[in-house]
Amino acid sequence: MKIFSLLFLMLIFTSFSVIAHEDDDSHYFDPLIFAALENAQVKIYDDGDYRYIQSNGLPNHETGAFPNRSNPNSISSQSHRYRMPLSPLRSDAKEKGGIIGVAINGIPFEPATAECYGFSRGQRPSPDNPCSWREEAIKDGRGLLGLDSSNAHVQPNGTYHYHGIPYGLMKRINASADLVHVGYAADGFALMVSRSNKYKPSYMLKSGMRSSGPGGKYDGTYSQDFSYIEGSGELDRCNGMIHQGQYIYLVTQEFPFAPRCLMGEADQSFERKGSSSASSSRGMRGSDNHQGQRRHPPPHHRRGF
Repeated sequence: MKIFSLLFLMLIFTSFSVIAHEDDDSHYFDPLIFAALENAQVKIYDDGDYRYIQSNGLPNHETGAFPNRSNPNSISSQSHRYRMPLSPLRSDAKEKGGIIGVAINGIPFEPATAECYGFSRGQRPSPDNPCSWREEAIKDGRGLLGLDSSNAHVQPNGTYHYHGIPYGLMKRINASADLVHVGYAADGFALMVSRSNKYKPSYMLKSGMRSSGPGGKYDGTYSQDFSYIEGSGELDRCNGMIHQGQYIYLVTQEFPFAPRCLMGEADQSFERKGSSSASSSRGMRGSDNHQGQRRHPPPHHRRGF
């Protein structure tokens, strides 16, 4: 039995690579071994110039009850397959809707929603009729649209996905440092979480009243309630920064919660119409439509890493 266990561990360590970064301020690593050992049905491997993440889309942590009053969908197994460059190149910010990255446990990050003010159920934005007021899934630290305590909920096809900090995953990462590596963006740069929330986004809630659309006071209900104020926080327009000579993205407690744009080129596997991800999103085509009542949302937990 001991010999078998030793051979099993040797196989794991030769199949996955670990990248460590240390200084006085933080210690984080690329926890591929963690992902393989913590009951996540995920495969992470490097091949040529790319890193691949394949999973069944089932989280390796507790979730909320689905379906629920605000999210009538049930979690089901998927066939996620994502690819990102091992050596990402940073250029200018590019807007990125839909899936912006994937966690180390194989669960996608998709911070924006498909709920638009003035749109009927199932209606999609178009160049002639854009989504001028897009609802947010998190407001004032509370999860809307049926989000659970990991800032996640479920699409009609059964895809479980994160809109913000994946607290359930955070609890499973045995790291004492402030910065924790939780995933990869679609362009290959790391997605990190600061346990202390020390790195602030550069978005601010607008003051006054909305002059169009839903009217009322700017209160964070819609993405358009926020303005990017360069230099007002530590993070750039895409919620990223340079850390120890490397560019990284932060998933934060405050808007935008996760990047809404990318500094590198997103791989096509993160587009739902791309061949690599089509199997995980049949019938969705860019939708995060949850089709449920949205009153009395469950609380969003900020603590308890």
